[in-house]
Amino acid sequence: MLKQHNYSMLQSGNNKASALLNIYKKFKYFIPSLPWVVGAILLCLCVCFPLFFIIEETRQPSTEAWHQLSEADPGGILGKLGLEEEIPAHSRLYTKTKTTLSLLISVVCLSSTIGILLAWLVSFWQFPLRNQLALLLVLPLTIPSYVLATSFKLITVDYKNSAAVFVRTHWGSEAMIDFDGNWNFVLTTLVLSAAFFPYVYLAAKIAFTNLSPNYLECSKVLGLSHFRSFFKVIMPLSRPAIVGGVMLVALETLNEFGAMKVLGIDTLTTEIFYAWINLEDKNSAIRLSGCIMLILLILLLVEQWLIRGKRFHSSRNVNTAPQLQKITGLKAIAALVVCSTIFLVTFLLPISRLLSLACDALVHDSISRFLPLIIDSIWLAGKSSIAVLIASLFLATACRKVPRWWMGTLSKVSTLGYAIPGAIIGICFISAIAFLKQHLSATDAIDYLFYGSTYGLVIAYLIRFLAVGFPPIDAGLKQINISLDEAAYSLRHNSISTFWRVHLPLLKFSICAGLIMLFIDILKELPLTLILNPSNHETLATKTYSLFAVEERYTTGSIPAIILVFSAILGLLMLRIISKKLSK
Repeated sequence: MLKQHNYSMLQSGNNKASALLNIYKKFKYFIPSLPWVVGAILLCLCVCFPLFFIIEETRQPSTEAWHQLSEADPGGILGKLGLEEEIPAHSRLYTKTKTTLSLLISVVCLSSTIGILLAWLVSFWQFPLRNQLALLLVLPLTIPSYVLATSFKLITVDYKNSAAVFVRTHWGSEAMIDFDGNWNFVLTTLVLSAAFFPYVYLAAKIAFTNLSPNYLECSKVLGLSHFRSFFKVIMPLSRPAIVGGVMLVALETLNEFGAMKVLGIDTLTTEIFYAWINLEDKNSAIRLSGCIMLILLILLLVEQWLIRGKRFHSSRNVNTAPQLQKITGLKAIAALVVCSTIFLVTFLLPISRLLSLACDALVHDSISRFLPLIIDSIWLAGKSSIAVLIASLFLATACRKVPRWWMGTLSKVSTLGYAIPGAIIGICFISAIAFLKQHLSATDAIDYLFYGSTYGLVIAYLIRFLAVGFPPIDAGLKQINISLDEAAYSLRHNSISTFWRVHLPLLKFSICAGLIMLFIDILKELPLTLILNPSNHETLATKTYSLFAVEERYTTGSIPAIILVFSAILGLLMLRIISKKLSK
């Protein structure tokens, strides 16, 4: 009995020792990964902190400004005065939400139609100037939406005035007021669609180009025409890429502020700026941000529903793109006219108007006056791009070092900042600054970080644009075989040495591509820069917006606008060169 008891005690001790040994081994394995895990968690928390302030602020009592916004008859004043006829049918919040949703649906539908149509034409049909137009149709991305809105406003102002006079003459002043609102809404839809359709065009074109010809051949064998194959085979297989492009259009539309102010459209985003700047009401601004975040949540759920967990892939035995079908006669002319007209309207027409204004401005002005502004903008965009790129390298390397599902989840959450409009990030940042100043004693350091320098703006750019810098770095790192890391470790190189000697040389093109994309996006960013910009500091984007939308000095504002556009064009040309080298 005693021997059996001793044996059981010994066995129990061995089990405990074995369990402790297993825990030690796991912990020993986890220690080298600890810095990567902690860094990924911190990046994830930085992206999630705007949601924390939105939830926290909405729990506070609402202000008078919010009641004025969310109620049709605030306090029932008109009802008490017996003016029930004067009570509006809906609150201002309802009206602005309706305008936002209507504009969102209109821009998404028009951008998707244009983008998919152009991608279909240049991906499957051979017609004159096809190769040149396939590249030129990306150029509308180089024009900021607020610059495009100003250009179209100047181009159409005479037609609008003539039409308004005609409407007033035949139907009265009230009809003219309705006409003015409808005109601005239609023009805004056209402007934003012209600015954002390249997102859908690029996504659809890549999906169509990577599609295996086997699918089209099988559809032909089954008796489907090319048009029926497009709707029954090509579009379903390209759905994930197209939905991704459409989501980018939706996110950019919700984030838009400059074009709305130029064209006189009131949305939830413009109301956020009004509540924050004019009313100085943080509570109302963050509650409005919560409304936009709710719309974003619905959009993300719709995106997941459209994909529904399905997997779409090409044949592994065929690596060639679908063969182009040559068209002649009226069909070729029609394809050429469609592509050329869209390029003419969305790029050449507004650029020619801006160049005309810039030439007039340079007669009595000098571009050297804008030189300090150009240098400051390039310096800010450059250091912000480098900061985002370093964070992207860290996050991609963390996913490689710790290949766990939860690390992949952290990386996905960390890149959701692009889904949050810049105005919301800016307001939540200022709320965070007030919170830190209230609970910390280092108020001077906080004031310098966020108000006396541009470092706070760089941190905000990091949160918003990590989604732009991470994908090319992650894709490039995944193409590097893990056996190269093992070979470096066998030669007694540590992780840092392996990164500098192996990963960095192989990632040079991905790093350059990510850096250029970040530089272009940060240089054009407006809402976030307007809210967080420190005093006495301007960028090309804020200066252009100020001259166009606030001061209405279109001739002078055309100079920084042209500089913005040509900087983006230069960046796209460099991206084209890099992609050609990568394809060799």
